[in-house]
Amino acid sequence: MKNSRRLSIMAILTVSLIGAPLLSLNAASPPPSPSNPYGGIVVDPLGPNETILVISKGKVVKKLSLNDLQKLKPTEISIYEPFVRARQKFTVVKLSSLFNLAGIKSTDKVSTIALNDYVYANLASSFINANGYLAFKRNGSSIPYDQGGPIRIVYPDKSRWAKFLDPWNWSLKRISAK
Repeated sequence: MKNSRRLSIMAILTVSLIGAPLLSLNAASPPPSPSNPYGGIVVDPLGPNETILVISKGKVVKKLSLNDLQKLKPTEISIYEPFVRARQKFTVVKLSSLFNLAGIKSTDKVSTIALNDYVYANLASSFINANGYLAFKRNGSSIPYDQGGPIRIVYPDKSRWAKFLDPWNWSLKRISAK
């Protein structure tokens, strides 16, 4: 059953990634509930060497796995998570470090794209000035797909975007810049 669930979600993701506009994780997902404010379906996590994030600018394309993220000197932050209205600990990497990997400059327009094709775009400097992070663990464990994982963007309590929820992109698949 574990493999069939992984194959099913990979089929959904594959179709979603190649541009089928009518299919998305949210379309197939139940609505949020008090126990899971993100909605979503339960999906097995990716392996530690599978690509979890693609960062690109022009011809520069970086494909990162969980193991790659671990090598980027992650830290742990405790934040008030507005979607569950509770304090949580996340293992994170600064977005500025990820931008540097792909040569993204502060004046570049950055788009963050989720698995369900939700896009938030702004200048790289705005993400940096808001002290944005890419989270890949919550409370020491992988973040499930149905709870905004496996990777997501978060902001600390004192960030100017702590309560501006548009840039809190969950289930991130890609960061691209122009």
